Amino acid sequence: MYPLLLCSILTVAFGIERCWHYLRAGRAAQAPEQVHALIEKGRFDQALSLAEAAPGPITAVLAEGLRHRGVERELLEEVISLRGASELKRLNQNLHILELVGRIAPLMGLLGTVLGMVMAFRQVAGARGAVDPSLLAGGIWEALITTVAGLCVAIPALILHHFFEDKVDSFAYFMKHYGAEAAKHLGVKG
Repeated sequence: MYPLLLCSILTVAFGIERCWHYLRAGRAAQAPEQVHALIEKGRFDQALSLAEAAPGPITAVLAEGLRHRGVERELLEEVISLRGASELKRLNQNLHILELVGRIAPLMGLLGTVLGMVMAFRQVAGARGAVDPSLLAGGIWEALITTVAGLCVAIPALILHHFFEDKVDSFAYFMKHYGAEAAKHLGVKG
């Protein structure tokens, strides 16, 4: 049960940390559209100032493109892509821990159940003679608690992981979209 307690603490801690990170990353939701509008109007300095002032991975990608404006489009796309990959790495940080907890918690619960069953049957075998069914039932009941605990830890961890993965996919789509649009306006045909 102690490893499952540790897993539940990890789930809560990393769940809160990722929630906070994604809330901060999406705080300036209108900024990418505003930066893109300024780029289309050719107001690059204003666009760069706004992109650097607004938090988030999408504006970071746009700011990187604006800093490298005027280079060949292929090079600009590569610069934007590299920054996007860096931002994706930050967005995916710690998600593997939630996935790992979601996968191993049921197995740890099952291991606890099997070990509890072994101990219950060892007590029955050691009784020699008249076996009290309540002794066996009590041992099995105790053993099954670890499976329940494992599932109670795994289910929220997997739900959080999938929810956060969806957020990352959304950020990735918008980084790619706005990055490609910016490259059209900021790059020079080579």
